[in-house]
Amino acid sequence: MSRLFAVPALGCALAVSPLAAQLGQNAAPGEGFPAATYLDGYHEVMKLTPVAGRVAEVNHLVLSREAGQLSLERGTLYLLSPVGGRTVGAVLRGEGRFTFTPAIPAEQAELQRFAGSAALDEAFSEAILLFADSTADQFRGLTFGQAQIPGDVADHVHDLLTSLQGANEGSLRSDVIGPLLNGETSAFFLARVTRAHGDPVLFEIDPEASEGVQLYRPVSRLRWGANWAVVTEFARQQPHRERVSVPSYRMDVRLTPTFSADLDFAAGATLLVKAAEPAGPWLLLALHPKLMVDSARWGTGEPATVFKAKESDDVWMRSGRRLQTGDSLALTLFYHGNFIDRYTDWFFIDPGAAWYPVNQQGRTFATFDLTYHSPAWYPLASIGERVDSAVAGKVLTTHWVTRQPSSYASFNLGLFENYHVQQPGAPPLDVLVSEDAHRALARALLAQGYMIPQQRHMRENIAVDVSNSLKLYAHLFGECSFGHFYVTEIPYYEGVSFPGMIDLSWTTFQNTSLDGFDEFFRAHEVAHQWWGNGVRTGSYRDAWLSEGLASFSALWYLQSERKRNDEYFKFLDQYRADIKGDKDDVGPIWIGYRNATPTVRRGYDVMIYEKGAWVFHMLRMMMLDLGTAKDERFTAMMRDYYASYLGKLATTDDFQGVVERHTGMPMDWFFDEWVKGTAIPTYHVAWKAEPTADGKYTVRLRVTQEHVPPDFRMFVLVSVDLGNNRFAHFRVQVRGTQGEYVSPVLPAEPKELTFNDLSSVLADVKMERW
Repeated sequence: MSRLFAVPALGCALAVSPLAAQLGQNAAPGEGFPAATYLDGYHEVMKLTPVAGRVAEVNHLVLSREAGQLSLERGTLYLLSPVGGRTVGAVLRGEGRFTFTPAIPAEQAELQRFAGSAALDEAFSEAILLFADSTADQFRGLTFGQAQIPGDVADHVHDLLTSLQGANEGSLRSDVIGPLLNGETSAFFLARVTRAHGDPVLFEIDPEASEGVQLYRPVSRLRWGANWAVVTEFARQQPHRERVSVPSYRMDVRLTPTFSADLDFAAGATLLVKAAEPAGPWLLLALHPKLMVDSARWGTGEPATVFKAKESDDVWMRSGRRLQTGDSLALTLFYHGNFIDRYTDWFFIDPGAAWYPVNQQGRTFATFDLTYHSPAWYPLASIGERVDSAVAGKVLTTHWVTRQPSSYASFNLGLFENYHVQQPGAPPLDVLVSEDAHRALARALLAQGYMIPQQRHMRENIAVDVSNSLKLYAHLFGECSFGHFYVTEIPYYEGVSFPGMIDLSWTTFQNTSLDGFDEFFRAHEVAHQWWGNGVRTGSYRDAWLSEGLASFSALWYLQSERKRNDEYFKFLDQYRADIKGDKDDVGPIWIGYRNATPTVRRGYDVMIYEKGAWVFHMLRMMMLDLGTAKDERFTAMMRDYYASYLGKLATTDDFQGVVERHTGMPMDWFFDEWVKGTAIPTYHVAWKAEPTADGKYTVRLRVTQEHVPPDFRMFVLVSVDLGNNRFAHFRVQVRGTQGEYVSPVLPAEPKELTFNDLSSVLADVKMERW
């Protein structure tokens, strides 16, 4: 919702005129003209400046946008120069207040961490506005005229625009340049607010984002890679709808060896662009910063106007007209670049790189038809099914087709040896490994004084872990939707999993550690065939349903493979230490990537991978059958989740619904505490045995709960040693600051008691005397 109340000041201007005469009468109300070229629009935006004759004194001015409100009690409004024939900017100066209240508790907590309060209500002296919404129309009732413009007004506007720029000419944040470039009316609104106390903040309404209400704080570009970092963000009142889809790609990729033994990359990509909502005429794709566009053409054969700034990943293309809902266009883009480096027999192909044009205005979910022309001596693996392969001279041409839509596409090649294997009950594998590269690396490291032992039969060891984890997960969760797997090594200290293609770090091809990490690491990437590729996450808030669940699945594999619990709980203990160490400096699981900051570099890993795994472990323990120690209820729940969302997007709320279906009770309290909250309980526990009238016993527990909100609750597993290798197990629901709990009747006198057995809760336990 937007509203503005203003009382114009009288008699302050030398000459006055209605604003309507100054807002671009050749454009439709609220609309501007799309830029003919990208740089035309870009330069108009970067040259925004206050204009003489467009100044008004105002009183009681109120601008409300979603959860934020700017109120200027008294001051001056300076309109900025037009872009595309319309007013898109203004500066407010005077005595004002800025209020901002996040709509959801988890985001209020993030604001609390930044500002010391769950809501902002602060004085401001200046607000610089950029907009494509109704703001300019709401100014039409004001009277503008000539007035002196302080020189620093233009300087401050320039500072804001510079803070939104990239490193090179033409690079500007796409959420800002997009609506201004297109001359469209949208909900876009941005305000840099200079607070009376504290650094300025950036308040934005971004209609292109699924969570379009955003508040930013200034940060060091050198450390963060940008000038502004998100403090809090959440969805607008109006549901977000994606503008554009790209449902299919057909690509022809040429990988040509150079004199330095690197690879030159060149490609032609034909993609179908479909409008789900009115969009354009400027449309946005992404390509790796090192890739340069050579040319582009539409399906009609007409050349397409395209712009990509140097070392930027934004690719702007202009269609001949604004697309309406249901319109579709075919675009072919030709591009090249040197983004593949080589080390010994490995090539550095960034698994996350946008090596094909990636849709930036909707979901990235498409089918791929991929043809590669590569040196014949380099085996190549890709997502999809290889449907053709031929060698002509020194060129290997392979053709790959995905049978199901995918959010990602990737490939890898190198001087690999191909080890083909298929274990009974497991799908076929092709393991691509470079033994020569490992030997060369070992020699190079030894020359520097480092010795990294290389075990024998590593390709066989890796094939065993991949095959065994594929079989285990199929048994636990359901059959995988991909029938053949390429397992390749990459020269990175990480792994990445794509549909039917698993990239593993070169280090895990070197040896298998005794502590179980390598088996865990391999099984984690295999688990992504179910969680991430099979069931996709709804947004960054749900990343734990991919990474946390893959980590938990890998722990389950390690427990199954080692046929003992030691490593399973050793990993969880380490995770608990990491979580406790970072919990005061990071937010909840639910804020996803925002947990990764220069000051807490492992914040994302700890919260998403490690605490995420803990959440699944706690659910497993909560659903464990205490009579049989079987996991049937939990396993049935995970199979249901996989079957229900295979090939679909799943959110945290979706998963909560599955959990509630299988626990038979509301579980909002659990997800609020562990996914959207950060509290970790400490239990102070005392107990005593009490005889019953019939010669049996009960246990009375007194539990004090600390470091959590008063209404925090959790089911805790308690085990009692009755002697003679007999044990009793029961759960207590701990709730409130302190309480007493009585066990079921026990057949013998308790000898010892373990509170929080099997680490059923992420908590600290301190046993005390009664």
